[in-house]
Amino acid sequence: MRKPQVTNGEIYLEFQSVGQSQRLTAIDPETGLEATVIGPVAATREHMTNLAIKKLKRRIAQETSSL
Repeated sequence: MRKPQVTNGEIYLEFQSVGQSQRLTAIDPETGLEATVIGPVAATREHMTNLAIKKLKRRIAQETSSL
């Protein structure tokens, strides 16, 4: 089985602050799939980005394996 990856290497990231939390949505523009993570405002952008990208790749893997 091939390892699914984000198709063209692009991922859109949208950060939002909500009170004492931050929300990051990662979007694969080719498939339209999204993954959202929520963490404390004190979490670094790098940490939040890594979590969101891993979650998005896992979601892409789940979607492609069910086809």
